[in-house]
Amino acid sequence: MVLMLLILVLAAPAHAGSDDPDEADRLLVYCLAARQRADLAAAATTLGLVSPGSAPEEVRLAGRPLTLERWRTLRPGDFDRACRALAAADPDLREPESPGPLAAMLSVLIPVIAGALLTLATTEWRAAAGAGAQTGNELFDAATVFAAAHAVFLVGWRRGDADVAALESARETLAAKIGNAALARPSWTEPARLLAMLGGLTARSENDWRKVPMELRAEIARREAASAAAFTARTAAMAVRLRRPWLRHSAMRRPATPGAAS
Repeated sequence: MVLMLLILVLAAPAHAGSDDPDEADRLLVYCLAARQRADLAAAATTLGLVSPGSAPEEVRLAGRPLTLERWRTLRPGDFDRACRALAAADPDLREPESPGPLAAMLSVLIPVIAGALLTLATTEWRAAAGAGAQTGNELFDAATVFAAAHAVFLVGWRRGDADVAALESARETLAAKIGNAALARPSWTEPARLLAMLGGLTARSENDWRKVPMELRAEIARREAASAAAFTARTAAMAVRLRRPWLRHSAMRRPATPGAAS
């Protein structure tokens, strides 16, 4: 409650004080000017401070006729009240209200707060961009390593001496990086599709080369290489988009469709 009252006081427009001698002189000259005298007497009568006089520029106080100057001498407070009321009703004389302390304070604080919010938003944006760049770079590197390991594996598979261990290690690393991307962008559906594609590639690579006739191995290796290339391209595309968190990337949010991950 005390804080609210303080705010109301601070927010109130500042008016010139009644003890300001310059204002008092200005009002006196205004109210006793020839064209305002009758209006001043009428204002005093309307406020119930005096009774109408026998002339437009006179008043009566306790039945006694008085000039405006004499009334001011006898009742300076009442005179000032009527004079201020008359001046307040004149739009040409009315001074614009000066802003209160709260308004003056806000005129300083608002730009400062706006600047602080802009700095905070910029900092958060840079942090998001930095985190996205790191996630994207790690994913791209892991995809590159997996692509190389898969290519080496296919060469060995055709010869009959494939190294599954190196391919499995690269697969585990890449799967973890795709999982990190899914955590960084929960609304994206592309990570799930890539994991399904990765699982298909590694599952087929475990086929025993000894069960595949030699004349078929080259064609199978070619198809697997094409599938791996398509997978690597999609993974690299997602890595690039991770580096740009300020964009929506609608392609990464497409709902899964049957056969999309194959």
